Amino acid sequence: MILGKKENIATLEDVLRSSWRTLHEGVRNARHPFHRPTLATMDGDKPQVRTVILRDFSESDRALICNCDARSPKVSQIQKNPNVSLLFYHPQKWMQLRLSGTASIHTDDKTAEARWEKVPLSNRINYCAEIPPGSPTEKPTSGLPGLFRHKAPKLIDHPEARKNFAAIVCRFHQMDWLLLKLTGHMRARFHWDDNRMTASWVIP
Repeated sequence: MILGKKENIATLEDVLRSSWRTLHEGVRNARHPFHRPTLATMDGDKPQVRTVILRDFSESDRALICNCDARSPKVSQIQKNPNVSLLFYHPQKWMQLRLSGTASIHTDDKTAEARWEKVPLSNRINYCAEIPPGSPTEKPTSGLPGLFRHKAPKLIDHPEARKNFAAIVCRFHQMDWLLLKLTGHMRARFHWDDNRMTASWVIP
């Protein structure tokens, strides 16, 4: 079903409320299309994109959080250039969100600890690879130590996993909303300067 028909989008306030609801649903529901956005970073003058998992969203801070291996290339890319963009698309509602802002990396602070506590034991094995993500290998491998290969992941909480864990907090200052409709597309743009918001309809 198209979002415009279901939620009766008529004002910019409707767009904002609908966007917040959909982002929150993306956090709560692992099957929701917004649960897996695309994160774009800059590697020098070359853009790099990848799918991430949306772990948390705060509308008051306009902050989105995802987890990653602290050794992954996107961490060093963000440290060198914090400008990022996230792309969300809902194929059933024909709705797209593009969020632009800056990101920060958290490894040894309260944010990182809070995020780590929410990582299930069964998922902590993902941070136990012996070599960093993106490293070349001679054959397909997860990079996990041999001792993990024959043990149930839910029983493992290796100390190396915490050391390799990082949280990425993306705070956006611009949102571009697009709704595809057979009767004519709709598009709106929002910009925040500190706590002051400006919003307008724009041509799709």
